[in-house]
Amino acid sequence: MDKELFCKLASKIGITSLKVLSQAEEYMRLSQLKCVGLGSVTATSKAIICLELAATSIKFPIDKEYAIKLSGLSAKAYNSNLKAMECMLGLQSNLGLRDLAVQYGCLDAVKVASQMLQRYEDSLPAAQQQDLDLTKPLFTTAALYAACKCMKIRTDRKLASSSGAKKGIFDRMCTQFQILGLEICKEASSTQEPIKTSQKRQKTLTKMLEMEDDDDTDTCFPLNHNDGNRATSPKQVRIEKTEEEVTQNYEEWKRKILKNALKAKAVDL
Repeated sequence: MDKELFCKLASKIGITSLKVLSQAEEYMRLSQLKCVGLGSVTATSKAIICLELAATSIKFPIDKEYAIKLSGLSAKAYNSNLKAMECMLGLQSNLGLRDLAVQYGCLDAVKVASQMLQRYEDSLPAAQQQDLDLTKPLFTTAALYAACKCMKIRTDRKLASSSGAKKGIFDRMCTQFQILGLEICKEASSTQEPIKTSQKRQKTLTKMLEMEDDDDTDTCFPLNHNDGNRATSPKQVRIEKTEEEVTQNYEEWKRKILKNALKAKAVDL
């Protein structure tokens, strides 16, 4: 970009410091080499972002709202490209997996990505593990990107470019992580399937037992068709039957006594 135009953009967002301008020009130069793959970024929007990054580095205040308007991008697109360029230029501290996932909207992939990183470390010789730093953007970004691919989670394509690595290097790292990711996802699905089957069988068995109990109840305790209530238990039936027999015997005995008494009175007469 023409230096005169660059300075005009700077003045429009309130930047007058020569130090900020010098730093922004350096970022602009580096962005031509490192910030590839940012399809929606124009030369003007990239210049505005470089100016903001330079101003932020020395805590120089700018008109953020007007900067976004001047860039020609939406606020969301501007901030997303700002974060991506910040990472690619090495101006941002290394983000953890969760922070990276929050930024790109793929939190569900964090667990698998973390397992990928652990397996990748375990697969290396002890000598390499000592010098390995898995918090570097290349590893965290590639692991998260590969996890999203394995889990079929849609994510912002800028996630891949935010690693700051060349496309070939990033792709090779992703391939290694995807192999690990497929193993992890396969193990997880095979573990969950027996649990679901067991739960289904247990549910079916419980249902069968409940049905048997209902059948037994209906057989042993049929409904009383007269009042709609369920009949008493077998024990209660036996008790009621015994009481009925005693009553019948008593009535029979009473009838015989009365009959004999009448006969005796007739003889006396």
